[in-house]
Amino acid sequence: MKYELSLRDEILGISHRWPIIFSFCLIGVLIGWGVSLFWPTTYRISKEIYVGINPYQALTDRNASEHASVQFNNPDDYKNWQMANLNVLIQTDWMIDETLSNLQIQDDYWKGASREDLARMLKVNWRNAGKWRLVAESDDPSRAAQVLTVWHDTVIKNVQNAVGEAQNTLALDTQLQSFSSDRTRAISRLAELIQLRETVATHLKTASSWPEDYQPGQDEHWELWYLVAQADPEKAWEPLLDVFPIDGSPASSYIDWLNQTTFVLDQDIRTLEAQSKALHVQINETSARYKDASNKSFGLSGNLQVEKIRRRPPEQYAVRPTSLLILVGGILGLLLWIILGLGRAAFKAKQ
Repeated sequence: MKYELSLRDEILGISHRWPIIFSFCLIGVLIGWGVSLFWPTTYRISKEIYVGINPYQALTDRNASEHASVQFNNPDDYKNWQMANLNVLIQTDWMIDETLSNLQIQDDYWKGASREDLARMLKVNWRNAGKWRLVAESDDPSRAAQVLTVWHDTVIKNVQNAVGEAQNTLALDTQLQSFSSDRTRAISRLAELIQLRETVATHLKTASSWPEDYQPGQDEHWELWYLVAQADPEKAWEPLLDVFPIDGSPASSYIDWLNQTTFVLDQDIRTLEAQSKALHVQINETSARYKDASNKSFGLSGNLQVEKIRRRPPEQYAVRPTSLLILVGGILGLLLWIILGLGRAAFKAKQ
């Protein structure tokens, strides 16, 4: 008699043999748990730091925008970028290198270690601003604790230095804006005075051609007065205007006054030219200082705060993949039962 394989009957039979299925899974779970007891132990050492930020200057922080290559439109974007940037900075090659150098100074054991070896031991756990957790993992708990302590101190020191440089960029950027505004005004005023100097020279040439007994009319009189008065918004030339010839004065009085005006204009033009050059030098020097501070800030916010939280020793606990091995053992037990069941059904079908 030939056995016909029926999927429905097999499923029905399986549902009535659940104790056997459970036994296979239980044996797999126990085997997985037993393996976990002999699995090499990894020790995880962690230490918390505080990370806070006040984004009130988020939309005007030119340094952060230049590093991010984006103009921030709201404080949340600014805060999220700062958090991500800090996370990257903490794990950069140079930060790991400095940590390794400090370890090598403390202990000759680390002289044979590489940056890659150390980087594999370190990680940062965070979700947002607030508590961040620096973690070091190793099969030697004393080495993990040593690494974490040095890395923690290196991170705090360098991040606080970078934040200090970021604060410098804010001050330097304010100075740059002030210097640029002053130079723009000086250049604009210089152009006005040069134009006025040329106009005065034209009037002086005209006045020099007047006869000695010539008396300018009221139109010419007030035109000359208004020419200088309207170009003196800050009232710096009041002494010059006070000695303006009275109506009906001879031509020589106007010529003397125009020569005096030319002398004052030449002085002011030289002063503004020197001021513009000095501001140009200050702008270049401040720009160089700003660039240096910006590079040292790594794009961090001047309003970022990174501080130690606890002075007590780091937290330590052993890490074993017990749960994973138990799960794998249970799955393997189930798979083994399925394979045996399929083999049994196939064997029956051949008979």
